[in-house]
Amino acid sequence: MKEINKKKIVILILFLLPSIKEVLADSKPQQENKTIEIFADQGIEWNKEKKMYTAKGNAKASRGSSSISSDVLQAKYVETKSSENKITLIKAMGNVIIKNETAEIKGGKNALYDINKEYIIVKGNNLQVNSNLDELQATSKIEYWKNDNIAIATGNATAKKEGNYTIKANRLVWHIKKNDKKTDATDANEYKIKKMIAYDNVIIETKNEVAYSDKALYNKSNEICKLYGNVKLKKDDNYLTGEYAEINLNTGISKLLPYPSNNKINKNRVKAIIKTNE
Repeated sequence: MKEINKKKIVILILFLLPSIKEVLADSKPQQENKTIEIFADQGIEWNKEKKMYTAKGNAKASRGSSSISSDVLQAKYVETKSSENKITLIKAMGNVIIKNETAEIKGGKNALYDINKEYIIVKGNNLQVNSNLDELQATSKIEYWKNDNIAIATGNATAKKEGNYTIKANRLVWHIKKNDKKTDATDANEYKIKKMIAYDNVIIETKNEVAYSDKALYNKSNEICKLYGNVKLKKDDNYLTGEYAEINLNTGISKLLPYPSNNKINKNRVKAIIKTNE
């Protein structure tokens, strides 16, 4: 085992973490032969037998504009044929913060990044993601599968979109896609939300109303959010109840409809409860 007493060590590897755009998605292509810098107040340990680096005390690893900070950082590696050390797994423990120039994840107790599987998980009971005008909160974990372009927030998940609406659920799942081409407003390498699915105890708050359901499916292309199961739409003291509804998050117009696959007449009739002053 070798102890490195320098406050700073530079390790050459090809990959650290994906840059975060929107919620845990790449905003720029990875650059080749990019240097990773690791800082630690209490030193960095190199265990050759376990093939692992351990940085302790306000540890931080950065690559370009992306960085991960925690009380302790561990990086496992394998030796390549060219005698280089290739990092395969990164662990962060205690006060985890992941950020780049457009987004930040904080409140993590621990995090793990499997570079070979392109998978990252951050755990904590007060997780917060801030990206431009969007916010995300969760009380259990946030996961991201880069190869599948899927991100999941679990535990009282709350997503706020530019102050226009809020979606809450026990679990939120994002399907993300890469821009097909560059425009004046977007980068061809940016990732955008394709759709979002909310599971269990779903609450959607807009400027006009509050909606409740068991499940919700949001489609970014048309800004339509479909609600399934035990649906209730509330505006002031008035209610609409049923099994299926559609909300246009652009216009604020809601429709309570019979369940799409239900062919039995009157089984899932919609109902309105309207409060009057009489």
